[in-house]
Order: sequence, then C-alpha cells, then structure tokens
Amino acid sequence: MTEISWRQLSVIPESVLKASVLKAVGVTPTASGVSRTFDGGSFKVFANVHPGTHNTEGIWFTLYQDTGTKLFTNYKELLKLLRASPGTATGDALRAWFAYYLAPAP
Repeated sequence: MTEISWRQLSVIPESVLKASVLKAVGVTPTASGVSRTFDGGSFKVFANVHPGTHNTEGIWFTLYQDTGTKLFTNYKELLKLLRASPGTATGDALRAWFAYYLAPAP
C-alpha cells in the first residue's frame, strides 16, 4: 500500500463521499489534507481563512447554492439553514469539516 499524499488529498473537495471513504479505511486526514471547499452536491461551502487563523475569529464561510450566495460567520447558522442534522451523512461530514477550522488556537 502506498503512502497517502496529503497534498493531493487536499485538492479533492471535502464531501460526504470523501469523508465516508476515509472513515471506512480508518484514515483521519491531517490539516494539510483538508480542502477549503466542501461539496454537498446541491450546495458548496467555502472557508475564507486568513493565514495564521486557527479559531473562530477571522473565518467566514460562504455558501453557494442555485438560489444565491450567503456569507456566514457562525457555522451553526449555516448548519441550520442547510438542515444538516447530526447523525446524517451530510451533517456529520460538515461538522467534521468545520471542526478543522474551529479548532482552538495553539
């Protein structure tokens, strides 16, 4: 088995499929393996992160849908709008993706 290239993995948008496959093989991506874009199929979320930012200050999430674009500073509002409940594939994958950006500052 070859070693996972985190640089190549980070190019693949975060999605329910990517999260499911990694979980199935027991792989937890490192920070360098997390993409700034989450592809939910009918929507996309982009994390706008300034260099050196590792906590909730200075991070914006942009939601792209067919109906338009919205900017969020609170990820819980975004989850509520998308109706991404915990325990669902999309809800769990989004929460895992948010967890990377909302980690406490070192």
